[in-house]
Amino acid sequence: MESTRLPGKPLADICGRSMILRVLDGALKANPRRLVVATDSRLIEEEVLSAGYEAVLTGPAESGTRRVYLAWKALGCPGERIINLQGDEPFIQQGWVEALAGQDMLPNSVVTLARRIPADSGASPSVVKVVMNSAGEALYFSRSPIPWGADFLFHHVGVYCFTPESLSLCANAPPGKISSQERLEQLSWMENGVTIKVIPGDWNAMGVDTPDDLEEARKWFRNL
Repeated sequence: MESTRLPGKPLADICGRSMILRVLDGALKANPRRLVVATDSRLIEEEVLSAGYEAVLTGPAESGTRRVYLAWKALGCPGERIINLQGDEPFIQQGWVEALAGQDMLPNSVVTLARRIPADSGASPSVVKVVMNSAGEALYFSRSPIPWGADFLFHHVGVYCFTPESLSLCANAPPGKISSQERLEQLSWMENGVTIKVIPGDWNAMGVDTPDDLEEARKWFRNL
């Protein structure tokens, strides 16, 4: 709600439905065992509950992962997999959740998504890039274009699947020097021994961070 570039963005209208409800509508199609919004905003809680969805108030949290962890604890630690979806990704689709949940996972592992983009569209620091090894495991995430000189890049889609063990480890991992410099919490997980499996795909992903992004999202839903 305190976004400086787009204040109140989870409640921004996208063709007659708020952004947070667009996220929930997309996630619901994957038939999750439980679908909950973790928030510290009464306004978001009211919006979610009025639409028949579930919400839990967590209070302040240093990161989105920490907020998911607090919600998971408040709900009684249910489930063998915890999928963290972002409240500003209104294009979430059934395939995202199925891809995340369908991977074999070790206790200290995390699964995330990435999509291939032309190198010249990855210059913005708001577009987080990832490089992987031959096993599809993340080597590094950066706001800078990586690898240097490539014809295409992999744009990280910031959704995650955790095990109970990896969620606890990631939510409580102290920020490292590299993660603080890049302002990317997943780097602190890797610095503390977490393996991040990356699933490349043609994911129709766009985080809404600015008024221009919001208008693009509206155009997309109008064209459905």
